[in-house]
Order: sequence, then C-alpha cells, then structure tokens
Amino acid sequence: MAAHGCSFVTRLKANTVLRDTEPRAVVPGGSVLADQVGYLPERLASNRHNPFDQKGREIVIRIDNGKVLRLFTNDLLSPAEEIAALYKERWQIELFFKWVKQNLRISKFLGTSENAIRAQIAVAFIAYLLVRLVQTAQQTVHAASIVLAVIRAHLFVRRPIAAMLDPRQPPPPRQSAPAAQLMLPISN
Repeated sequence: MAAHGCSFVTRLKANTVLRDTEPRAVVPGGSVLADQVGYLPERLASNRHNPFDQKGREIVIRIDNGKVLRLFTNDLLSPAEEIAALYKERWQIELFFKWVKQNLRISKFLGTSENAIRAQIAVAFIAYLLVRLVQTAQQTVHAASIVLAVIRAHLFVRRPIAAMLDPRQPPPPRQSAPAAQLMLPISN
C-alpha cells in the first residue's frame, strides 16, 4: 500500500518492538500516551522478511474503556490525535461489514472480477440503506436485523411493512380462490 502512495493505520502486536526510534512530544492528559517514529523489525517471523522497510510511526492511545492500544502508521505528518480518531472511525466500518456478513449473508464474493465484487458490495449497500429507510420511515424500535428478517420472510406478500412489523395487526382477509387467481389469456 505504501508503495502506491496510500496511508494506513493498523494495530501493532504486543511483541512488536520498533527499532531506531525517535520520540515525539505528546499533549499531557490526552488520549495519546506516546508517539514515536522508527522502523519495524526486519523479520516478522524467523522465516518471513518484513516488506515494509520505511520509517513508520507508533502511537500509543488509551480508548474510552481504558484499554491501551498501539497503532502503527506510515503517516508521519498528521497529528497523533487525528490518527487515533481515524482508527476509531475505522471501527464503525468494521461493524458495518460484520452486519453485512451476518444479515445480508455475504460470506464470500460470487464473482472474481473487480466489477463483480463492486456490484455485490453495491447491492449490499443498497439493501442496507433500504432496511435503514424502512426503520426510519416506520419509526420502529426493531433492530435492523429484525426488520431484515421480517422483510425476508414476507418477500412475496403484498402487505404494508408497518403491518408486518406490528404483530398485533391481523393480516388482511384472504380473497376467495377464484378471485385471487390470475388468469392468463394464452389462446383465443
């Protein structure tokens, strides 16, 4: 990623120690506990060479629940607080993709081309937004997974969504068989 000019932020393992470090100043009393620039170890394991040989930055932060995280980035210019906030926002994306995998049942990609993957992700986004739209329009207290389950169970039922989400409303009366059946004129 760095070779293509991309910035990244990731967590460091507890046993990863930077070498040739240069400490940076941090604001006392903030969520950033330490900030230093250095190099990752040359080997990730005894048989695996580390492909990232550029300077990187370790930022140690304390999150809301008191846990201490070690972040690593190749962004040497941005403030440490901004990088910590970026990592925090990343969690919302992780939760979204977890929800997509669990509720929209996308556990693997159906195609292998870039276009097929983009299309499948776009369809997942559209389905997610439609479920959220139903939640907002119906002012329902149901979780998105419940709304999705109700829609999935009643996919071919012609009934208002509000009625499907409220179990106290009885279903509409069924028409008699001849009136409910569609007639297709096949021949004269």
